[in-house]
Amino acid sequence: MVFFLCIPCFALFLYFAIVGIFIPRYRLYIKEAWKCFIDKLKGKKCSISFDNKARLAVSNWFAKRNMNKTARFFYKKRNFDMALIIAIIIFTIVSTWLFFLLIKFLINSPCDGGGNCTIQIGNNISQMLNNSSQVITSA
Repeated sequence: MVFFLCIPCFALFLYFAIVGIFIPRYRLYIKEAWKCFIDKLKGKKCSISFDNKARLAVSNWFAKRNMNKTARFFYKKRNFDMALIIAIIIFTIVSTWLFFLLIKFLINSPCDGGGNCTIQIGNNISQMLNNSSQVITSA
């Protein structure tokens, strides 16, 4: 039961770890999210209450943009946690699927040893590409 209380903080940690790579101002939140996750994993009450800070920040963001119904939805802790868990599940499924496609591509590479690559996209798209290359070469 304790682990289920950890999931929102862990999801926020992952989110800020990924976003922090590209946007430096979010890097401050990574440490807070990690501390909150570890505290909840140990069964302690979160000293920082980072998930509540994030929930209030999200609802405040929606309220500033006159999306009051959405702000009220995310203001409720249960709704925020469920939306966060659903988002993590979707992102996990998508990233697993993309990893599977990468492995499949690396095993059955369309390139031969000489650097010749032939990738078939589909009949309609490959015909469009052929037509566009003819237009470019004829100009």
